[in-house]
Amino acid sequence: MPTVNVSGVDLHYESGGASPGLGKTVVLVHGAGGSSARWANQVRALADGHFPVALDLPGHGASGGRPCDQVFLYREWVKQAVDALGCKKIVLAGHSMGGAIALDFALTYPEYLQGLILVSTGARLRVDPARLESYRQGEYRAEWARMAFAETASPHLVEKSIQENMALDPAVRYADFLACDRFNVLGRVHHIHTPTLVVCGQEDVATPVKFSRYLAEDLPNARLVVVEGAAHMVPLEQPEILNNAIMEFLAGL
Repeated sequence: MPTVNVSGVDLHYESGGASPGLGKTVVLVHGAGGSSARWANQVRALADGHFPVALDLPGHGASGGRPCDQVFLYREWVKQAVDALGCKKIVLAGHSMGGAIALDFALTYPEYLQGLILVSTGARLRVDPARLESYRQGEYRAEWARMAFAETASPHLVEKSIQENMALDPAVRYADFLACDRFNVLGRVHHIHTPTLVVCGQEDVATPVKFSRYLAEDLPNARLVVVEGAAHMVPLEQPEILNNAIMEFLAGL
């Protein structure tokens, strides 16, 4: 199990068996309550020609440490992990909360980036106050996990996600969604000049298409891909479409 030590904490990552120096180094950051497993389809696809690194954020997946309640704190973990891995120039990809981390990273450390990939995210990620209070109290409902998927999603895929979400440590869920709720870079993303791919699912209700359109329109060097037959979990729901979009984007860098 590959790990990188950051400030005395072992962070797990998946790299698909590729090696640094092969194509582009693509660092993939998962969303709230997730893990590197959310990017499994992309790691497999990218390993053929590139070096993908899907991190488990602290307190998630197989990583040590504790979750953070601010996006900028996660940003620093990612930056230190990249430094510890010896990566000089990267393409940073983020899904949902991971996209917020990627945006904050791009605003803070643009010199690290060759490209930016933003999937199912936004410049602000407010959480319904009643939902956030439920998370604070340790409550979670299966239908909330179901809402992340399109109506046509595989029942097996949805059921697996429900089971994973129901088993998640409530403290991790609450910290992550609190970090999302506090995140806000509206009015600042136009400062990001890194080439950017913005992707969203047509049926996403968590981070609707208008969030991605805002990013694509405000980022000076961005293109938008809207994926039919997908909601919030594009990397799991429509992996081939996302993989093709990413590979095309990387080829153009």
